[in-house]
Amino acid sequence: MPTRLETPVATLPEPIHAWRTWTLVGSRDGSRVRLAPIAGDGRPWPPRRPAEASCTRHRSHVRPELDCTCGLHAVESPDELRRTRDPAVLGTVALWGRIVEHEHGFRAALAYPQRLRLLCYLCFTSWGSNGPGDCDVVVRHRGGRMVPLCGPHLELSRRYGYHLPRILSARTIESELLATYAVDLLRELVGANGRTAESISA
Repeated sequence: MPTRLETPVATLPEPIHAWRTWTLVGSRDGSRVRLAPIAGDGRPWPPRRPAEASCTRHRSHVRPELDCTCGLHAVESPDELRRTRDPAVLGTVALWGRIVEHEHGFRAALAYPQRLRLLCYLCFTSWGSNGPGDCDVVVRHRGGRMVPLCGPHLELSRRYGYHLPRILSARTIESELLATYAVDLLRELVGANGRTAESISA
């Protein structure tokens, strides 16, 4: 995964690779699936072209700026993302252009996903990259937000009256996502301890 930069801010012609999470949005029938940022301006990442950093606080400065929080964020280990608010997709991402390095990772001017997998956020929050986390369904909410769930957490949601307006096949949504962004399935995770944890089978 990523190597440390020689300076806190650098402009890189070749990408470095790191980890990040996204939320997921899509049409009622499971088509037009898009990655969306957990925080920030909420604009979906464009398929088949780089996402470009923006800044909602200072529109005129270069992005990312060392003394700001703008940029496309990514971290060095997937377990550092466990506190992310309701992630739906976990993946590796290529970062390039102007890059700011910080304690846990990077903020970049340009980025594109490399490998992706749907994520049961309840499993990921509880167990991190060593948890089971294989998704069986995707719950689509009003407005297009999609929430992947594993079988046990789907049953737990039903038991406690969690609203499940529309249930779609996780395999179908994941295939649509990979095809939309023309990327590969993330098959294994490397935790903070450096060990590889097998995840999704083919």
